[in-house]
Amino acid sequence: MTKVSNEKIKIDLVIPWVDDNDPVWISEKARYENMSNDTGKHVARYRDWDNLKYVFRSIEKYMPWINNVFLITCGHTPKWISKKNQKLKIVYHRDFIPAKYLPTFSSHTIELNLFRISELSEHFIYFNDDIFAINTLRPSDFFHNGKPCDAGILNVHCEKKSQMIHSIANKDVGIINEHFQMSKVISENRNNWFNYKYGLRNNIQNSILSTCPRFPGFKQFHMANSFLKSTFVEVWNKENEYLNKVCLNKFRTPNDVNQWLIREWQLVTNDFFPYSKHKLGYLVDFEKGDIDIIIKQCQKIINKSKYKMICINDGDTINNFEYLKDEVNKLLETKFPEKSCFER
Repeated sequence: MTKVSNEKIKIDLVIPWVDDNDPVWISEKARYENMSNDTGKHVARYRDWDNLKYVFRSIEKYMPWINNVFLITCGHTPKWISKKNQKLKIVYHRDFIPAKYLPTFSSHTIELNLFRISELSEHFIYFNDDIFAINTLRPSDFFHNGKPCDAGILNVHCEKKSQMIHSIANKDVGIINEHFQMSKVISENRNNWFNYKYGLRNNIQNSILSTCPRFPGFKQFHMANSFLKSTFVEVWNKENEYLNKVCLNKFRTPNDVNQWLIREWQLVTNDFFPYSKHKLGYLVDFEKGDIDIIIKQCQKIINKSKYKMICINDGDTINNFEYLKDEVNKLLETKFPEKSCFER
């Protein structure tokens, strides 16, 4: 790839969002659930925390250099959103996802087809609606000389039957291993795989796992990811049949692949710039402890953290969700009290 200065590239940001209270969406989802093995019990997969406006406020405050923000929905939009904002591009599923895949209730179908958004820049950042910028972010946190900033850290995916994402992670790396030989990839650019920015522990882990006959897996960060549209095109050209099958599923399945496949493809083609991604953001997982204790932890991270982003993740087993939502949104309101230009 030709080196490109960050000042010369346009970097877009993509946010998928669903309004789980939309009666039309609820009805359509229920109809397809009756024809699917997905029972719809994964409420956290669709649940709206009613704090998307804080995502936009955080972007305006800490990422003012973003070219355009693409809000992806199935057809509905937040009541507070300002459609007059020139940096906001509202894109409906029908605008870019092939008709044969619609309607879809799978984030994987949405993710794998993002490259079809005609206005989307070659360089873009994939957010989720649970990610918030909490300190100043720069283009160099995501791209360097036109390459995505990332961390080539190997990992072992130990599958658990009840966790579908483990199976999906294995499907991702399975495709990678069909096309790439690990020893050759690492030898071609060892600095991408053994780098001081990753820290001693991760470098030792890479040293051990690099003796495997194939890629065992990759460390995922549950954070914003940097992508090139051209990588999506390349992967679709190589694995059109498999990706087509995945996108035909109305809901997630254990045989799916997801955006991690695209990210991993960028890693194994050595088309990335080594970056301390584990220091970029912090994942708050409310399924892993006492809610009130984690709320206090969340408050500390939002207000006094060295991290630049926070991902506030929930799960199906959380009790008292309304209480949790109110408490988290109070923290976000304190952090971002002013309306952004994306609001009416």
